[in-house]
Amino acid sequence: MEALFDPRLPVRELASRYSTAKSVLLSWGLDTCCSGEQPLEEACAQRGVPLSDVLKDLESAHRVAEAYSLVPPSMSIREVRRRFPATIPVFERYGLGDCGGEEGPDEPLAWFATVHRLPVDRLLADVREAAARDLSSAPVERPAAGAAPKPFTPHFLLGSLLLTLTLGSTTGMINLLRIAAGADVPTSHRQIHGHTQIFGFVTLFLMGIAFHAFPRILGIGGARPRAALPAFWLMASGVLARNVGQPFNLYPAGRLLSLASAVLEGAARFLFARFVFESLARATSGKYDRSDPLLRFVRAGTVYLAAALVLNALQGVWLAGHLETALPHALTESLSYAALYGFLLAWIYGFGNRLVSLFLGLGPATRGTPEATLLLQAAGVMLALASFLPPWPLTPALALRDLGLALTALSAVVFLAGNGFLWRRASFPILRVPGNPALAIRSAFGCLGLWALLELAAVTVGRVTRFPSQNLWWADAARHVFTVGFLTLLIVGMSFRILPVFSGRTLWSPRLAHLTYGLVLTGTAMRLLQYPAAFEPGFYRVGAYMGIPVVLGLLLFGWNLVRTVRAPAPGPVASIPARLRGFSSTLPVR
Repeated sequence: MEALFDPRLPVRELASRYSTAKSVLLSWGLDTCCSGEQPLEEACAQRGVPLSDVLKDLESAHRVAEAYSLVPPSMSIREVRRRFPATIPVFERYGLGDCGGEEGPDEPLAWFATVHRLPVDRLLADVREAAARDLSSAPVERPAAGAAPKPFTPHFLLGSLLLTLTLGSTTGMINLLRIAAGADVPTSHRQIHGHTQIFGFVTLFLMGIAFHAFPRILGIGGARPRAALPAFWLMASGVLARNVGQPFNLYPAGRLLSLASAVLEGAARFLFARFVFESLARATSGKYDRSDPLLRFVRAGTVYLAAALVLNALQGVWLAGHLETALPHALTESLSYAALYGFLLAWIYGFGNRLVSLFLGLGPATRGTPEATLLLQAAGVMLALASFLPPWPLTPALALRDLGLALTALSAVVFLAGNGFLWRRASFPILRVPGNPALAIRSAFGCLGLWALLELAAVTVGRVTRFPSQNLWWADAARHVFTVGFLTLLIVGMSFRILPVFSGRTLWSPRLAHLTYGLVLTGTAMRLLQYPAAFEPGFYRVGAYMGIPVVLGLLLFGWNLVRTVRAPAPGPVASIPARLRGFSSTLPVR
């Protein structure tokens, strides 16, 4: 290998040409004053210094300095791994082994350190030391062939989209149009529509993200959990069985399918809950403690999921034992509440405190607000679920329901106030990606705030006055602000933010992304026409068309993601993109 330093160059020129050379030369007694005009080889011979050792030290210092300049915190792990293969074992030691690679995300190294709660300075020091060895052509231990972890599995994303576009949003759109036309829609059809949206769309999507991201965030490795694919097929099959079985529950085959649906979905939820609690038990010591908001919200949300599992089993048993297609109101509403405002909302609270703050560049929440949010939500969910128990008379049951709903809505207000997702501007450098998913994320949390205000207003008006503000039309409108405006738009925004960078690709069409946001928000606004429809039914006929923009938006969303993931893999990055320069970290780590 050709030497970096020419021993025939004068000492003074070496010191001026290479910033690291002067300190090395001085350490050998070679200053730029007396021996500055002498060639390096002559200066070494005059002072009896071994030239080979001096050259070795000069090259070593130069390699280290070069590594420090070539691995800034704004460089993506994918690019670091490509340029310096010797850093791969370092990333594996820190639990970031599968956060890069040829198909890895383009997130900055410091961003991953923040998400995984790693000390940025120590990680950079170790990575740069390995990069320096790489530059010195030291032997590199490369991972064995076939050992590279698999990227994010598309099953959950594609499966949830397929279910909502066939049996969820699309059937909901058809049901609304039939009602607006004066036709009757069986109660069982409305119930399976809601069941598909909650468990076949939102829950399935969240499970896929959790199976992929939760172990990485906890620092316990990124290999695909063995329970992931079985849980997917069990949940998807259970949702399909419910859609086929419940409408035909008058027949033995329908009742058998309804019971099988509960068994399949229960098994999927059990596998997921076991994965979550096992992951929590294996969380790296020192990165998290039991009081960490992320862990507490995830733990509480998974407990609510267990409650939903029990209620779902009761639904299956009830359908198997009755010659009716419509479930009792208490069983459907309690299951929806446990899943929507318990499980899903708690997980969003937990990941919102960490990931959404990073994506928006806002930093941590106001001190004490995560704990207050957790307590309010827990009290609200428990009171609301208690209101559905059989022994309660109507009056105290309604009081418990209203109080539980008010506390759950108040938890959303406290959460938004503490994080400031709606009004705080980015105060830290953030990674800007095409499609402006931050707009969708902020809009989604705006819908969460609107839902909370609508529910608080309904409870207050219903309790203070004799006005029937808790009527079915208004309750349905508020619920769809939560499910369509908040959950659906949040899924869209987070997908456009996470999946392109996890596949190492750029979003195919930012324009379609903006159109998707507009269509989903338009559908949400049209659903709000149910409020004036209580006084003028004509508004209901207009609002009945809300399913059309929502379904169209979801079609564009799916098409955009498929084209993004199927795009050719990116080539080597010649330099750090301008959007990443200056990026360091957005949250304190410990």
